[in-house]
Amino acid sequence: MSGRRCVAALDVGTTAVKVCLFSETADLLAVSAQEYTLDARGARVEADPDRYWQAIRRGMAEVLARLPDARVEAVGLTTQGETMVPVDAAGRPLRPFLVWLDSRAAAQAEALRAQLEDTAFYHATGLPGIEGALPLAKLRWLAEEEPDLFAHTHKVLLLEDYLLFRLTGRMVTEPSLQTSTGWFRLDSDNYWPEALAAAGVSPDILPELRECGSLAGPLSGEAARQLGLAAGTPVFTGAMDQTAAALAAGSGSGVITETTGTALVAAAVTDVLRFPAGHPVTLYRHAVKGQYVYLPIGNTAGMALRWFRDQFCPDLPAGGAGYAALDAMAAAVPPGCEGLVFLPYLSGCVDPEPCPQARAVFFGATLAHTRAHFARAVLESTAFVLADFLEMLAALGCPCRELRSLGGGAGSALWQQIKADVCGRTLTVPACREATAQGAAILAGRGCGMMAPDYLPAAPPSARYTPDPAGAAPYARARELARELYAAVRPLY
Repeated sequence: MSGRRCVAALDVGTTAVKVCLFSETADLLAVSAQEYTLDARGARVEADPDRYWQAIRRGMAEVLARLPDARVEAVGLTTQGETMVPVDAAGRPLRPFLVWLDSRAAAQAEALRAQLEDTAFYHATGLPGIEGALPLAKLRWLAEEEPDLFAHTHKVLLLEDYLLFRLTGRMVTEPSLQTSTGWFRLDSDNYWPEALAAAGVSPDILPELRECGSLAGPLSGEAARQLGLAAGTPVFTGAMDQTAAALAAGSGSGVITETTGTALVAAAVTDVLRFPAGHPVTLYRHAVKGQYVYLPIGNTAGMALRWFRDQFCPDLPAGGAGYAALDAMAAAVPPGCEGLVFLPYLSGCVDPEPCPQARAVFFGATLAHTRAHFARAVLESTAFVLADFLEMLAALGCPCRELRSLGGGAGSALWQQIKADVCGRTLTVPACREATAQGAAILAGRGCGMMAPDYLPAAPPSARYTPDPAGAAPYARARELARELYAAVRPLY
């Protein structure tokens, strides 16, 4: 067969899907980003299952048009964690997806906390606690709040699982995705029957576990027709977005990655299970068997910026052009925003202190402040949280020798420079901006034999940001103000 051999990778995030084509050496050949909206009201955050699939169809058509000689030899996936849907025996969703941000299961989480002791739960799962957004609590919420629907549930699928089914007709999953559910044990690398029993279900309600990068099945004829690919193309299990990105970016041995996407996440890879005393830090199963990832998490980073753009900047365009316009505005404001700070807790706080009830705050506004000040305050807030994360990881024995920046935020030179200045560290941006999709492509490429079993791309960084000493003092004052503000409003939550 003629054509350019490549791997297709689907990176399905919270607010957009990226469809990418990668070469035999995991170089990015084409990418298409398709945004979609969530159905949010209060604690309810849902998404129509077909919304994801249609975005994938649009994105695949676009990348294949850009690379008409592409010969896709494998398909890989990476998705957000925790987003889940019950399906019937035919794989049909019985309701909209419960997105990971949905926190309606607070009462069920409280009941589960009474059954599963905090320390034992953390040591089993690597998760700091049981809150309303946890899939285990959502599973119990479905059983209690929608019993008629739940009675017809054959399987509960996470987003990657559902898409694997749409692609292959098989209900399978992988451990790095399941690690954030509350029903997966790190020590046994398998489902946790006792936790599932506390939610009122058995492990039979979950799909078959396969290793990351394993064959899920051949692309079905119907999926091939809709995507413009060849029927029978092998489809491989992937990894949850953060672990896929850490794999591609080479996190480990002093290399820490930070991803500024919908959420802000720092990742430090370890091969030893350690559970810190005091404030527990999220610990996930890595895409590589036998390795784990410390993951301090901030729920809203890029999502906070999108929220600000959508709600307060209706004159700006959607997509990259709108964010570029925000950058241009914010660049005219001095570091520290002349006393304006933002607490970025639009959907609760996980780290550095768990508080699911936390909410966002702008503080310090005067008549002199403009929309540009508010935009920059949103950017600076992410950098302050990142600095907290690096301190947390250092205390866990993972000092930062090199900081690599991933996600959509890595495309903003202003945001990168702010983070370098606040953290006092040089930030590098890997050559491939789409590290999350690249991780999925590497797993699929290894799986189909296109890449060696231990293959990782080696390329010089595309950008480097060195701290500017002039910003140290104003950022230090602003970061301290943000800390004092959080301490002051924390009792109000």
